[in-house]
Amino acid sequence: FGSWFSLQNSLSRAAPLLLTALCVALPARLGLVIIGGEGALVLGGVAAAAVAAPLTGFLPPYPALIVMAVASMIVGGIWIGAVGFLRHYRGVNETISSLLLAYIAIALMNQLVEGLLRDPASLNKPSTMPLPPGYMIGDIPGMDVHWGLVISIIACVGSWILIEMTSYGFAARMAGGNVRAAQIQGLPVGRLIVGFTAIAGTFAGLAGMLEVAAVQGSANGSIAAGYGYTGILVAFLARHNPLAIIPIAFLLGGLEASGGLIQRRMGL
Repeated sequence: FGSWFSLQNSLSRAAPLLLTALCVALPARLGLVIIGGEGALVLGGVAAAAVAAPLTGFLPPYPALIVMAVASMIVGGIWIGAVGFLRHYRGVNETISSLLLAYIAIALMNQLVEGLLRDPASLNKPSTMPLPPGYMIGDIPGMDVHWGLVISIIACVGSWILIEMTSYGFAARMAGGNVRAAQIQGLPVGRLIVGFTAIAGTFAGLAGMLEVAAVQGSANGSIAAGYGYTGILVAFLARHNPLAIIPIAFLLGGLEASGGLIQRRMGL
């Protein structure tokens, strides 16, 4: 990757890619193509920043971070879960609806950041109130990489266990392989679709919280950095396997992080 700095930068970029890739990979096991994780990410980031403002001075850092994470996951789960609901109960194509909802989510984020939640001191770059230093997620000791990377890896391992080693995951894989056979067997296909899309959305929402609490320090336009769209590529390259997502995200994160360095040092 060119240097130790670039390696650490690639690891930091891999954290949101892992979570947004899960937003694609989990519904894919049910035969759904969800490409709107970017919307859940930005709304999750806004939700985390919004709940952090009134908590400042009232909750210690760790409980506050938990509340921020829960808020972002709930918002992300509802946003992508709505895509699954529309798909099963109204017959709306999930690829189109998730993409269009992503644009709506970004518009909502801009409206909130530039209006109701705006910090009056953010003149040139509209942002929410900055998080107190205690509410920021710190770095892994000895590295310039925040703890969100560890959280993301744990999420990937947990997702693999859910899909491959639980009856809920087996039912989802069966429904994804043959919906008609799953219905004949009495499986609740509708609840599986809504449930898995909602779980996928919680991961994308959590990615937004990590961007706010570990990188940006507030919710602003920079959280819409395209991680949700790059996560689509990561998930498909990994063939929707949560464990394979980990090395693929590291690879693409490294390519993105080292690109500028290689251009400057090697003239490529």
